[in-house]
Amino acid sequence: MKRESKNETFLIWVEEVCEEIEVQIYGIICAILFFGVFYFIFQPHWMSTVFDLFSKIKLPVG
Repeated sequence: MKRESKNETFLIWVEEVCEEIEVQIYGIICAILFFGVFYFIFQPHWMSTVFDLFSKIKLPVG
């Protein structure tokens, strides 16, 4: 049997970490899209106050 070198083990570890980060990013994007669709379809009162709160906050850009 051939033993893996430390470089191969490290590269496998880095690849697995990158895959986990990718899964987390997809999860965050899907959650944001879900709440956006939920808001546009049902327009609940509590979500409109949240959107109003974020629209009142002026963030400096640039």
